[in-house]
Amino acid sequence: MATPTHLTCLCALIYEPASLLSSSALPFKCCICHCNTCRRTTGALGTWYAILKGRPSDKSMSNTTAYKTSEKYTRFFCKQCGCNVFVRSERDGRWLACAGIVEIDDKQTENGTRDEKNLNVAQVEFHEYVGDARDGGFAPYLTRLGGKNVPCFASEPDDGAGQMSEAELLELKDQGRDTVSDERGEMMDVACHCGGVQLHIAPPAHNEKSEGWYVPQDRSKYSARLCCCRSCRLTLGFSLQPWTYIPPAHIFTKQGELVLFGPRAKDTVQIVKLKHYQSSDSVLRSFCSTCGATVFFQSFERPDVIDLSVGVVRSRADNARVEEWLQWDRNEVSMRHEAVDCELVEAWLGG
Repeated sequence: MATPTHLTCLCALIYEPASLLSSSALPFKCCICHCNTCRRTTGALGTWYAILKGRPSDKSMSNTTAYKTSEKYTRFFCKQCGCNVFVRSERDGRWLACAGIVEIDDKQTENGTRDEKNLNVAQVEFHEYVGDARDGGFAPYLTRLGGKNVPCFASEPDDGAGQMSEAELLELKDQGRDTVSDERGEMMDVACHCGGVQLHIAPPAHNEKSEGWYVPQDRSKYSARLCCCRSCRLTLGFSLQPWTYIPPAHIFTKQGELVLFGPRAKDTVQIVKLKHYQSSDSVLRSFCSTCGATVFFQSFERPDVIDLSVGVVRSRADNARVEEWLQWDRNEVSMRHEAVDCELVEAWLGG
């Protein structure tokens, strides 16, 4: 059974002992929020949190940027690597940690393999704000976890919202798939919550001869997949990073200029609010410096494709999975061997 060891972002400017968690027992109970605000301030498809005993240390907080999304919540992200780290409730003063920053002692079985059956940081009790997206995001695929049914609510259960039926959830799956191409617009639009980073993505130029791991079967769409690697988890703040894979020649600023990628990007001010963090010699990650949304991952070793965080894609049809533009690979997740919420991964692959 995994145990929490500490809380950290990727660059480690944010670092707290596990004793800050309200409970040292894993998995901790939580819900996944699928609201528009959570998606667009993080880049994730959904967010879930661990309750803290109190305010994080002054040292950690001095390395965060605060972003108040409403009268209810203020969110905090690392000012260097962009990781979403904490949320403060303005209603009751409660502090939460983004679940992905909880690092664990990953104990192994006797034969040296991971005990994935018991490897879960979070135990999801329900899904809320599933109704914020026409297709329900990835909630309809995560309704059976650990052998138990997980209820979904269109908004907050405390608002009196009734539990969504199985038929309604099945309909949400179909609505995303059935969105016709005419509804998607001429370009795929991208915008973080604050609007500091806005982009336009040109349609795919795949043809029947196109090859590569990022070329989907449906050549009219871009490929999308979840990643579970530690680096993505500690820059997003959550354990499931949704990426879609775009050739750099198809990515434009709001003004219609090609976005500059490669090693020179971090020293070029093309989009004022887009901040970069070089997490290794060959990897550059980018996020909004105002609201903290994860935007890009680029590897200098594969310059022909840029990873774009799906949570900041704005579907004109109000779909979170954006299936009018994206074809999801649900046969595998990237870096599955580093997953820390294995029940969620299994449900996504089998749902």
